[in-house]
Amino acid sequence: MTGTANRGYHLGIDLGTTNTVAALSRGDTTSVVQLSADSHALPSVATLRDDGTVLVGEAAVRRAITEPTRVAREFKRRFGDAAPIVLGGKRTSAEALTTGLLVEVLRRVQETEGGSPASVTLTHPAAWGPFRLEKLREVASAAGLPDVHLLPEPVAAALGNADRVRSAGPVAVYDLGGGTFDAAVVVLPEGTIVGTPEGVERLGGADIDALVMAH
Repeated sequence: MTGTANRGYHLGIDLGTTNTVAALSRGDTTSVVQLSADSHALPSVATLRDDGTVLVGEAAVRRAITEPTRVAREFKRRFGDAAPIVLGGKRTSAEALTTGLLVEVLRRVQETEGGSPASVTLTHPAAWGPFRLEKLREVASAAGLPDVHLLPEPVAAALGNADRVRSAGPVAVYDLGGGTFDAAVVVLPEGTIVGTPEGVERLGGADIDALVMAH
């Protein structure tokens, strides 16, 4: 039963600009979730159907070939933007598309694990302020995620690579993602940020791709 909480695992979701990945933990064991048939990553791509429902992932990527005006990519960059996203003549928002993405990730994990996680941790750019973080909490609630915790992406990167750090203390994190760049100093093993992290929202792999294509 997918609606029953499975207290045996906790879920982490990295909401990426271009791809979304997930991992689960049971006790001291962690593993990356296979979100699609041939990849751990789910494309952060969405399309809006005529009935208003959101289709995400590989299915949305396929729709981009025949219905390009209905497909949204990199909508994470529009998170918290009051201006609507127009797909196929219909108005939607980055929050609605992100909700659809989270719903699909949770559904796929539940199918594999046989129940809902005890808790969910969502990553976000370190530079996001209170307004966007509150929006993210609302989206998580709308998607049906239980006991949600928010974690800055540089902290998640530092904790995920803590075994490669020779000693405890501050580490510099250079996080170049698909759509954003974050820099932060994180203290391990606590995972706390020192000072104020800096972020550039329009500097990521997608921007580098666009420059290469333009050249």
